[in-house]
Amino acid sequence: MTALSEPKPYKATYDVYEDGTVKAILTSRLKKTGANQFQLTDLTEGTAGLASLLNFKRIEQTDFIFHNNLPEAIYHSMHQKVAFKSNHYEFKHQPGETGYQGIDHKKPFQLNSQQPLFSNQLMSWQLAQQVCQDPKNNMQWPVLNAQQAKLYFFKISAVDNNRSLVHRQYQNRSDKSTAIWINTQECYIEEIIYQKDQKVVRTVLKNIVFE
Repeated sequence: MTALSEPKPYKATYDVYEDGTVKAILTSRLKKTGANQFQLTDLTEGTAGLASLLNFKRIEQTDFIFHNNLPEAIYHSMHQKVAFKSNHYEFKHQPGETGYQGIDHKKPFQLNSQQPLFSNQLMSWQLAQQVCQDPKNNMQWPVLNAQQAKLYFFKISAVDNNRSLVHRQYQNRSDKSTAIWINTQECYIEEIIYQKDQKVVRTVLKNIVFE
C-alpha cells in the first residue's frame, strides 16, 4: 500500500441506471469525524420500476482512520431493505490488531488477518485514491467480503485526459465484468459499469461538492 494525502470531505450524487433507465439514486458522503478519523456513508434508494415498488433502500457505512498514513477500517455496516425483507451485515476492528469480529445474516463470525482488510465500500474509495495519486498498472486489495478475506484484482486499461479506466479482474468468471472511470484530478469515481450475464447496471456521477 502507498501512503495517501488526507482525504477531502465531499458529498456526491449518482444516478443508477438499469436497462437504460434511472432506477435508483446513490448519495455518497465522506466526512471527517475526529483526528485522522473519517466516515464514508452511501445511501441507495429505488426511484423507479421494481426498485421503487419494493421500496429498495441500502445504507452502507465505513468508519476508518489513517494509520501510518494508510486507511484502516475500524467499523463497517450494511443494511438493505427490499419490501418486507431486510439484510444486515457488520464488522469491527481495532486499529493495529489482527482480529475482526462481525455479524452476517444474524450469525456472529471472527477471523484474523495480518494485513488490514477493507470493506467493499472503502476498497472503492481506496482504488480511486491509488489511481489518482500513485497509479500502478496492476493493483490488488484485501477485502472482508461476507465472512472471508478475499483479494480483489484491478488493472488500469486506459487513460483519457484527466480520467483513468480501471477494470476489475475476476478469477474464472467470464460472465462478470466491472469497468470504473476515475477522475484523476480530484480522486473520485465518475462512473461504474457492472455487467453480469445480460444485465448491465451503470452508476453515473450527477454532482459532487467538496466540503
